[in-house]
This record gives sequence, C-alpha cells and structure tokens, in this order.
Amino acid sequence: MDVPTPIDHVEFLCDPRRPTPHMVAPGGRQRWEFMLHAGEQASEMEKPERVRALLAPWCKPEDIRIERTAVYRFHAREARRFSKGRCFLVGDAAHVTPPFAGQGLVAGLRDTANLAWKIAGVVRGQLNEQVLASYDQERRPHARKIISLARFLGKLVMPRNRLVAFAIHGTIRAVRMLPAGRSVFDDLKIKPPQVFHRGLFWRDRTARKLLAGSMLPQCWIRTYEHSEPVLGDNALGLQWSLIGFGVDPAAHLDGKLLARWSCLGGMTWQWCQGGDARHLTPKERRLVPMDEIGLPRLPPEGWVAIVRPDRCVMAEGPSAKVDPMLQRALSMLEPMPSSGAQPEGSHRAMTSS
Repeated sequence: MDVPTPIDHVEFLCDPRRPTPHMVAPGGRQRWEFMLHAGEQASEMEKPERVRALLAPWCKPEDIRIERTAVYRFHAREARRFSKGRCFLVGDAAHVTPPFAGQGLVAGLRDTANLAWKIAGVVRGQLNEQVLASYDQERRPHARKIISLARFLGKLVMPRNRLVAFAIHGTIRAVRMLPAGRSVFDDLKIKPPQVFHRGLFWRDRTARKLLAGSMLPQCWIRTYEHSEPVLGDNALGLQWSLIGFGVDPAAHLDGKLLARWSCLGGMTWQWCQGGDARHLTPKERRLVPMDEIGLPRLPPEGWVAIVRPDRCVMAEGPSAKVDPMLQRALSMLEPMPSSGAQPEGSHRAMTSS
C-alpha cells in the first residue's frame, strides 16, 4: 500500500530477464508478480530485502507498505467430466485457468449461470432431468478454449530470451498498427465467444439470424415496468422468453401450447424494432430497444426466437413456424408424465449443430 505513483490499469512488462505483471488491487493497493527463475527458492524470494529489491524500479521501497508476499505456481487443468449423476463441478473444482487472460473467476460464473437455472427447473418439477446433461456438453468445451487462450497469452508475456521477445512483441506491435489488430488485443477479441456446438438447443440450417447456441446480445431496452432504459438481462429476468421481432408470437400460438409454455415459466414478448408501433402486443409484453447495435445479426420483422433463462438462444425461425418450434422445445424440456408414457420427442433432450 501507499504506492506514490499508482497505476489505474494492468500492464505486462515482458522483459525476458524477469517478466512482471503489475496491476491495481482493491483498497488502493498495487500488485506485482515476478516470474521466478530456475533455482530460486520461495524461502529466499520472500525475504523483505529481496522483495524490496524487486520493487525498486517502481518506487522507493522504504516509502511503501508491503502487506503480503507469496510464491505460487499456476496450473492449467480440466476435469474429465463436469457432472456425474447428481454431482456437478463448477469453478476451480472443474477447471483451473492460468491468470494471463483474467478469465478464471469469470469462467466459474459462466458455469453457475449455465447450471443454476437447470437445477432449479428440475427441482421445481418444470424441467426433466435430461436437461442437466447439457451442462457438461456446453461448458467443458468452452472452459478448455479459455484455458488454451490463457496458456497462449502466457507464452506471449513471458518470453525466455531476447530473440523470442523481439519476434513476439515485434509481431504484436506490427499487428496493432491496424485497427482490427488493436481490437484483438486491446478489447480482448482474441477471447473465444461463448458459442455452444452441442447442448440444449438446435439449429435450422435454413434459418440462422441470431445463431442458436450463442448468447442473445445485450442492449438497452425500455419496458412498461421500467420507466428508464434497462439492460436486456434485467428486462427479460430469469424466465424463459419467446421473443417476436416486430410480431407478437402469442398471436401465432395454439392456446394449449401457450398454456404449457406458461407452466414452464415462459414469457412472450414483442421486440418493437425501430420503435415500430404497428400491431403491438399489450404494453406489458413490449420490448422497445434503445440501442439495437447490440444485435450484430438483427433479425428481420416476423422472426421469432426462444431464449433460455441464461440468455442463450435455444431456437429461432419465422413466426409462421413458431407453433412446431415451441412444440419441439417443450418436448425437450417438460418432465416425463408420472404414468411413464413419454411425450413424442421427449427423449431428444440434447442436440448438436
């Protein structure tokens, strides 16, 4: 603490002699990490005089207060399965990510966001247990990609000699001269998007506007309930959503099918594109986007999407096909009847692209 010239960002000093990440820490603190060389022991490196010598390039060691020092080894590990029976692994119990991508905690949050609503739905009797199998199918491949990214970034920021450092960072400097290249590193667009290839969704090759298996992008939305614009996650809540773009999906649904959707906790919404006020659904079921730039593939008018509670697009298609589309979704989600008879299609809980 009490660093005279603190920084407000994260920096990686890729000096091959001793690579050093330096970053902001909570409570006005600063954090440094130093790569240990072969033969350097924790007992020696943690001595106060050794720590102060390492910090000398940034500040006068006598002017700061060192609260904690520790030597640690990072790992890149992944469980063979994230679930077995009624046992589920999330966060560090499922995967351990090197620190270079800053995605360790975020990956654990993605795990819980994917799993929590599925368990809740099964416990409430709204979803069948086969839905839980999609957790491993969806999260493990993406966690593996994040681990691979972190290992790759670690090689970039921890060069072992000057020649390697010159080659790597010269290439990065050249790439960053282009706007697209800068966004890859500055905005971390090198990070793999959370797009599922197998799981609780399906894709129609003839109908791809939002891309089922990907997340519905965020944008600012005005609703009847909120007087001020709110983010899409807050507007849609934790329910299932059937969204019609420029159309009321409920108007195209069989009454019994709509009742089954409501029993699942599903909502129906009309996305009023461009402030379109034609053929509006009741005001409590309107979504008026204030910033549609969040949708890179804006669906055409008359398009319908089924969106899961975790904001993953389960299915999409034209409003004329919303009835069979919702029928298929319900057959994948609804619990088996107590009599033992299976509704048609109920065994097809998981699909792939």
